[in-house]
Amino acid sequence: MIRKAGKLILLGSLLLLLPLLLPLSIQAQKNAGDTEVGLGVAYGFDIATDGELGINGSVYYSVTDRIRLGADAIYYLLNDPQFQKPSFFELNLNTGYHVVNQEVFRAYLLLGMHYASFRYERPVRAADSEESDNEIGLNIGGGIEFDHESIILFLEPKRSIGGFDQYSITVGGRIVF
Repeated sequence: MIRKAGKLILLGSLLLLLPLLLPLSIQAQKNAGDTEVGLGVAYGFDIATDGELGINGSVYYSVTDRIRLGADAIYYLLNDPQFQKPSFFELNLNTGYHVVNQEVFRAYLLLGMHYASFRYERPVRAADSEESDNEIGLNIGGGIEFDHESIILFLEPKRSIGGFDQYSITVGGRIVF
């Protein structure tokens, strides 16, 4: 688990340092009315035995230059041999507050709601061979963003509380419309 987490943190660090090594364009800070669509890679530290990678998609809308509302979904790529046909996903509704809102760099806090669903089949066929669980909880976390031309690179650690308690970290990019 530590080895996987270390690789993900290294990858995230490299992605975040990339904009510092490339010429940065001057862009405006977050403005009310901005809409962002993003893709990323997530790592859930407490999924299965050693944690798992996932695919993240998100949409955010800036209500003011400091506050934004958003939704994201993560589908985890489970690879645990003890489960057959495993499926784990989460849906999140978050509110973000930019504590730093500059032209190229931003830092934010987030708070939101979390819905998670886990399902798998047991190797033995019976009336109850399928196990599933759905949970609702809260998200608390934060993140940093770097503008690089038309793509915003981000790193977002968060903690889900209630239901499936876990830490996760997401790295990726967003496009502003």
